[in-house]
Amino acid sequence: MGTTRNDHLTEAERLERQAEIADNAHARAALLRMARASRGAAALVGLFESSREDAQPGLPL
Repeated sequence: MGTTRNDHLTEAERLERQAEIADNAHARAALLRMARASRGAAALVGLFESSREDAQPGLPL
């Protein structure tokens, strides 16, 4: 099974915690960008998951 929406959200939260303790602004900014990307990926996975749930059984996506 692939990465789930929750996996991406967990990763985003971990990256945000790392950003809070980063020792310089460049590292903090990079970690926050990665967290934002993980949240974006979570949103996309959520869309795919919901479209799969809405699809008729037996039909490919």
